[in-house]
Amino acid sequence: MKLRIVSYWEHLWQWWLWYGLDSKSIHTSGVKKCTSLALLHSTLALEGVEVIKVQRLWPWQRHWPKRIDHEHLQALLGQWAQLLSSGLPLLSCITLVHLQQASGRLRYELIQIQNALLSGVSFSNSLSQSRLFPTTIVHLVAAGEASGELATLLAQVHEKQVQQANLKRRFKRSLFMPLITLFSGLMVSLVIIYWVVPQVANLYTSGNYELPMLTQWLLGLSDMAQASIGAISVGLICTYISLVWLWSKANLRVKLEWVLLHIPGLGELMRLHSKADVFLVLSLTFNAGVPLLDCLALAANSSRWEITSRDLNASILGLQQGQKLSQILTKMSWSAQTLQLIRIGEVAGDLGLSFTQLQHYYEAQVVSKSQWLEQLLEPALLILIAGFVGLILVALYLPLFQMGQMM
Repeated sequence: MKLRIVSYWEHLWQWWLWYGLDSKSIHTSGVKKCTSLALLHSTLALEGVEVIKVQRLWPWQRHWPKRIDHEHLQALLGQWAQLLSSGLPLLSCITLVHLQQASGRLRYELIQIQNALLSGVSFSNSLSQSRLFPTTIVHLVAAGEASGELATLLAQVHEKQVQQANLKRRFKRSLFMPLITLFSGLMVSLVIIYWVVPQVANLYTSGNYELPMLTQWLLGLSDMAQASIGAISVGLICTYISLVWLWSKANLRVKLEWVLLHIPGLGELMRLHSKADVFLVLSLTFNAGVPLLDCLALAANSSRWEITSRDLNASILGLQQGQKLSQILTKMSWSAQTLQLIRIGEVAGDLGLSFTQLQHYYEAQVVSKSQWLEQLLEPALLILIAGFVGLILVALYLPLFQMGQMM
């Protein structure tokens, strides 16, 4: 038994990722099992491979990280688009990509994609099998393969990925100071409630006069925080687990999404962003020559919102029954701007242009709404924190004012 366990662990630790040039000076790479680095070099040399780089494949790197990060995804899409546009075969494009500080999992999956392509698997299916790439990217690659415009589609997706990344980066940067303000205010409030208020309460309770109602509430909150801190923490963890479980259930998720989309300000931004993503997929796929039903199916599968996916799937059923897309969406309370542009596209016979205009419209709305939220969020948080801390201070000082009036 011990020998089997040792043999099993040795098997896990003997895999290597290698990169080199074959006998025709063509870049090649692969995964190989060897007991040592020297043996790997000698084995590849016998196969006519000049090794350039070797990296040990640790056992966990076949499964983690679960998803590719946005930076490496942008780099891959950009390089694949450029290499395909230059006329290189797809397999060579996969081999020639150069990534800085890529994870072992990503390098391993790229080699697996090469092997899948060599065995006759399509590019989109090989990306799907890796489970490393977002569903949206997989479906868009499938659309590019079906239309024969993979290079163009990858270039457009890369451009949109860069735009979205820049928007997210700016939004996160603008949230930095408001979050620091919120965190500082919460920490100060917790310190006051957990440590300062009990000390002051000892002074007030030694007297024989009645405390103001606001002060009594504050003392009760402080007592509850001290006595139930463990229960509060467990409750928060259970609430988080419950929300994750509810989110995994399609019917309940729709209700949660309805609540999220009706949050003032932020809900509108999420709604606009979901519509921009939908029309991005529809624009790229329909203009690439993909049939409308397939475009809607790709958009439904790639949407992160169950509400939107259900609307698009219902649209597919309506189109199969002979209805127009604008008529179907009218019953689903889509915006008048969206319905008008789709009707124009149906009448003019150019739905692709309508999808593109709607994509640009919603992207502009996302930028405008995010800028509005950026300007509103910091003063709103300052007012909230100042009001909460001020209320605590007023509750602490009210008994002192009462004592002064009684003297």
